[in-house]
Amino acid sequence: MAINTTTVESNLTTKLNNTSGTTDAKEFLLLGKAVEALQPSVSLSSVQAEGITQVGLVTAEGNTQVAAVQAAGANYATLSGATFTGDVDFGSNKITYANVYSQLSDLPSASTYHGMFAHVHATGKGYYAHGGNWIPLVNSDANGDVVIDGSLTVNGTQTIINSTTLDVDDLNITVAKGAADAAAANNAGLTVDGASATLTYASATDNWNFNKGLAVNGPLNINEIVEKATIDTSTSGTLAVDSTVQAVVFLNTNQTANRTINFSNVNANMAVGESMSFAVLSTQGSSAYYFNAYQVDGSSVTPKWQGGSAPSGGNASGIDVYTFTIIKTASATFTVLASVAQFA
Repeated sequence: MAINTTTVESNLTTKLNNTSGTTDAKEFLLLGKAVEALQPSVSLSSVQAEGITQVGLVTAEGNTQVAAVQAAGANYATLSGATFTGDVDFGSNKITYANVYSQLSDLPSASTYHGMFAHVHATGKGYYAHGGNWIPLVNSDANGDVVIDGSLTVNGTQTIINSTTLDVDDLNITVAKGAADAAAANNAGLTVDGASATLTYASATDNWNFNKGLAVNGPLNINEIVEKATIDTSTSGTLAVDSTVQAVVFLNTNQTANRTINFSNVNANMAVGESMSFAVLSTQGSSAYYFNAYQVDGSSVTPKWQGGSAPSGGNASGIDVYTFTIIKTASATFTVLASVAQFA
């Protein structure tokens, strides 16, 4: 029979609360018998057996859970001293760590940890392990300055340096390095952007070419001068002499008329107090002609002639050589000294 212990407890409590004096002994006797009836007939051995059974169940369940934890833990590293034997994919997560060594000698084997990056506090540099060596990374200081200890090789088609001043300690700068011969080095040189000014090497003539004038402030020692002479076959009309490209003009064909000579690009290429000199060689046949009008930048000038008189004609069957020295005395203002001599 199933006993509702809650009801029994409630009835016992009520009975006890209502008990008074000694007239209820018989009720207490009955109460004791009732309590005896409630005690189960359980032996010690059965309790022990049940306990062993429950302990076994708990142990089995515990072993199962421990095994599950161990299996799951096999996929995780310990918090200290872990060694990975495969790749670790952190996805989009970040790793924050301080891989700092006090001295360069404290770094581990570069061969063992090939590809490792580390910072050495004593040198203030970063390093990476490659080829059994710790290779220093290029570092900039707080000012953005970079010092490279060793040679620098730049491979590419263009190197741009954005700085105000370029200081070079080297005694020699080589351009067109690796050129097989002079032809391969043709047009090597320097270009000033914006001014279109160039200094280039010409292999055909084995010369340096300046496309701008050269100002020398001080003595100029020259062992030999080779001057360009422009060969002109014209025989009449105005002779244009460009001061930027020619100083000697040879008219190698018999002249057929008196002519005007105009020296161009003078004012723009001379400062006040500077001078230019020109020589014009005019070939004459049996009928001789001469220059009878003179211009600087298209404006007429009157030369001062050697001997005090301007020529009034040419010298037949020879070459008349005119020399002109143009001195700039003010903007677009010139004094021209001239002479003529016959060679026959």
